[in-house]
Amino acid sequence: MQVASDAWKTTLDAVVPAVVVLKVTQTRAFDTESAGSSYATGFVVDKARGLILTNRHVVTPGPVVAEAIFLNREEVPVQPLYYDPVHDFGFMRFDPGRLQFMKAGEIPLAPDAAAVGLDIRVVGNDSGEKLSILSGTLARLDRDAPHYSRRGFNDFNQFYIQAASGTKGGSSGSPVVNIKGQAVGLNAGGKNKAASAYYLPLHRIVRALHLLQACHQPDGSWAQPAIPRGDLQATLVFKGYDEVRRLGLRTETEAAVRASKQQHEGDGALLGERPGSTGMLVVESVVPAGPAEAVLEAGDVLVRLNGQIVTDFLTMEALLDDNVGGSVHVEVERGGKPLAADVRVQDLQTVTPCRLLDLGGGAVNELSYQQARNNRAAVGQVYVAESGYLLGKAGVPKYAIITSLAGTPTPDLDAFVEALKGLRHGQRVPLEFFTFGERHRRKSTILHVNWSWYGPPKVWTRNNAAGIWDCLVEMPHSLAAAGPKAGEAGEACDVAAANGTPPAAGGSASKRPPLHPGAASGTTAGPAAASPAKAGAAGASIPRKRSVPSIPQHEDIEKQQPGVTAQADDSRLLGSPAAEAAMAAGMGAAAGEAPADQAEAANMWRSMLEEQLRCGLVLVDVEIPLVALADGVHSRSFSGCGVIVHQSESLGLVLVDRNTVTVGPGDVMLSFGAFPAEVPARVRFLHPLHNFSICSYDPRQLSEEARRLIRPLHLAPSPPLRRCDAVELVCLSKSLRILHRTSSVTNPAMSVLIHKAEVPRFRAVHEEVVKLDQDFGIAYSGVLCDRSGGVRALWGSYSEQLNKEEQEWTAGGSTCACEPARLDGSGSDASGGGGLEATVPLPPPPVVTLDAELEPLLLSKAAQFGLPTEWVSRLVRLDPERRQVLRVHSRVAGSHAQEVLCDADMVLAISGQPVSSYNDVERIIAEAAAAAAQLPEVQLTIFRDSAVQEVTVRLGGEDGLGTNRMVHWCGAQLQYPHRGVRELGFLPERHGVYISRWHHGSPAHRYGLYALHCVSEVNGQPTPDLDAFISVVRQLPDGADVRVRLVHFESNKSKVLTLKTDHRYWPTWQLVLDSVTAEWTREPISSPI
Repeated sequence: MQVASDAWKTTLDAVVPAVVVLKVTQTRAFDTESAGSSYATGFVVDKARGLILTNRHVVTPGPVVAEAIFLNREEVPVQPLYYDPVHDFGFMRFDPGRLQFMKAGEIPLAPDAAAVGLDIRVVGNDSGEKLSILSGTLARLDRDAPHYSRRGFNDFNQFYIQAASGTKGGSSGSPVVNIKGQAVGLNAGGKNKAASAYYLPLHRIVRALHLLQACHQPDGSWAQPAIPRGDLQATLVFKGYDEVRRLGLRTETEAAVRASKQQHEGDGALLGERPGSTGMLVVESVVPAGPAEAVLEAGDVLVRLNGQIVTDFLTMEALLDDNVGGSVHVEVERGGKPLAADVRVQDLQTVTPCRLLDLGGGAVNELSYQQARNNRAAVGQVYVAESGYLLGKAGVPKYAIITSLAGTPTPDLDAFVEALKGLRHGQRVPLEFFTFGERHRRKSTILHVNWSWYGPPKVWTRNNAAGIWDCLVEMPHSLAAAGPKAGEAGEACDVAAANGTPPAAGGSASKRPPLHPGAASGTTAGPAAASPAKAGAAGASIPRKRSVPSIPQHEDIEKQQPGVTAQADDSRLLGSPAAEAAMAAGMGAAAGEAPADQAEAANMWRSMLEEQLRCGLVLVDVEIPLVALADGVHSRSFSGCGVIVHQSESLGLVLVDRNTVTVGPGDVMLSFGAFPAEVPARVRFLHPLHNFSICSYDPRQLSEEARRLIRPLHLAPSPPLRRCDAVELVCLSKSLRILHRTSSVTNPAMSVLIHKAEVPRFRAVHEEVVKLDQDFGIAYSGVLCDRSGGVRALWGSYSEQLNKEEQEWTAGGSTCACEPARLDGSGSDASGGGGLEATVPLPPPPVVTLDAELEPLLLSKAAQFGLPTEWVSRLVRLDPERRQVLRVHSRVAGSHAQEVLCDADMVLAISGQPVSSYNDVERIIAEAAAAAAQLPEVQLTIFRDSAVQEVTVRLGGEDGLGTNRMVHWCGAQLQYPHRGVRELGFLPERHGVYISRWHHGSPAHRYGLYALHCVSEVNGQPTPDLDAFISVVRQLPDGADVRVRLVHFESNKSKVLTLKTDHRYWPTWQLVLDSVTAEWTREPISSPI
């Protein structure tokens, strides 16, 4: 025993220096693999040429960046050289000259040394450990290839070796060595429940190694590897003689096969010692359109290939690899009948995808042999490895097959790329696809072509000789928008007029107009072309992805709600005979004519009200690309209801809640209730405190009939609603149907206190909402109106995070909250004059804020904290209904309010005027802002430390467009800390570069450059803002080692990490908002290589 132990120690001393830890990052989804980063193991098999053997699922079929870490913790870059199309092995290479402080070992391969009962050691990176050595004994040499995944990589047509070593994650690619230090197998997988491990035999690996060694040039470079690999595109499995007899194998055939095996193995060989000695190979499946289709069938028993009896995979593969491009004579037995045919041998390299289409954040490639076998489909079809933004927005799922685009069939990737190149930015074209789960059903969708977020399509091509993927930009034939560009200038001009904003020059995000309180108030040039409209907090959410729990179907709710008037169809539009009759009846009743039937009159009134409101409601669908998920937004897709408040010849304005239009970047689509039409919209205003935003659209994109039917709604915030008031709740369903019921106000001014989310994001603050006795649940939204159709409040959606789960609820937002952002349409378009030029910029309406979040406290509780009786009485007289005082809940970090106010301060008066509600606070602040040219200061009367005190607070300002710049560096998304972060009340000293997201497969993912941190230094140079950050990273070359100092936004804990830049797959670029056109532009910072 001691002798064996010493022998193993000597062996391991020689083996361990040849084992490396592989740190592999797949930069793009491709074929069977997703983008990501992982650790694995490999071992050197040729130290002179720098060849490392590992698993195929470690090398991965897609573009990767990898390093090998040797025993002395020396890190050397490695490049993929070859991976087998079928079996789980691949090779990486490194430059031996870059290994400076140790000599690499080398492990010889001995495939024939594997035998049942052999003691082995598995040396590798098991469970993420630096080095782990596990012992075991080989138990089987003919185990079936393990099945890992229904949609991922699976080895087949191969025997595996089995042992009970219990290897786990990270040990993939480890050498399985005997006591002589020879590798007898390659660790590939295992089963945790049974502590079993599966090893790949090395026979075909040795062949591949010899062919690769021949590709190494004398100057140290590598030629393109050429390893002949043949296949019939058929999967075979090994079955024992007992089972193949039941399949119909004739006795004389079995006798001939047994005699052949006995002769080959010799009389002294134990039965079952060699793979294939106790059974035969049986066809399990055949790939459609492959060489074996219509020749072989499932259940066929393979007898001979080219006249040679074949009962094991090794012999079969050797014959196929030697006949690539030719044919083999196949003899099988099917149900006891002998059959023979010549079958073409498929070159596996031609059905192994080597190109990747990078399309709108997604990945498309030709359907590989692996996936074709998994799903029983023909190879070479257009396969969606990752939907990304463009295809995902169209509803094309991962693993789908695209069959046509814009009416052009796309049988392969070349045809699909050519069809894409013929599309224009902004164009909408039909796309057909199917999924393997419903392969007999073709699905149609509309693809909205958008090159702005991710740039034009790019085709990556594998270059095994260089170990990289080469990129070719497939520039579309035309990048011009499908619609007229003139509409954009007209829309910007009209928005400026609606805001009452004077003409100004400039318009980029870097030259945004300065904030000043006076910009919020402005005079209008005249009435709107349609009915006058005033801005208000509007919109409400309908079910959205990953935000709302399971709810009943819309149609079911429409039918089951008591007292609901639901329209059965869309025939009752304004101008229809039914609407004209109702109008006449309504006019007659107004003139004093007594209707014959009161019920009929009530129905006429309800119908008129519903039609009036339907023509002013829209559905708002928002899709946000992954590269634009700013400000901690919690989902990529949102859908809700908006209210049209203005429409002129070239400008339409829609109010919608901020739970639907959450951030500025993204694609917004409007669907009108008045007429079946869809148009894109742009985000024009995001209120930093209240739950509403404003979008604009170009009515010239609508038909004349649609423009005639659309009627902006009139916002009527006064007089305020009171408890028990009857209101009409009118909602627009997702099917564009009106739902209507009469409800009673239960609470006209419920204070909203939304809890802070785990990831900071927008929260509605200083909000008082209307609650009803009955509504339609979270699935519906719309307006609260009076009997004349005036909008009293907007039934909107609110979102918050409770116990790490998203919760949504609906409530009415008073239109008074929108007064500082009033948008009255100018009459320039209607009158045909105005003289405004198309270059008028669009400064957002500035919002002046107190920069302190207040919460209500009952006066009875305030008195217990010592609030003087005279102030209690004064506040009761001010507001007998609420009977509350406002208390400081938190302060915005970096603001003047944070310096002079304290948490729990009671705010009694502002500028000498007592306050007890949010409306009081905002009214006084708006008055102070309107009277000052700059951000004003206000005098606050507060109660602190048992005393009434006077403090002066300088008000803060938010510009109303939110985040206007995002920098992408090494796969991390950087921006200035948005208000949701600053509302937490603390920021690091250097906080100008905030990480809001990171992307899978990027250096940020690989090295841990995660969100919720601020970048304070890069290579020792301070980065106080994005400009300073860009000036530092712009100078960094590809592959540079970078030191980054991070500060956690909450704990202020500082740490330093290192990473390597990757300009090939993750170049530096930025998204910048143009405040004139409200368009986002993608700008490169570092050029890809």
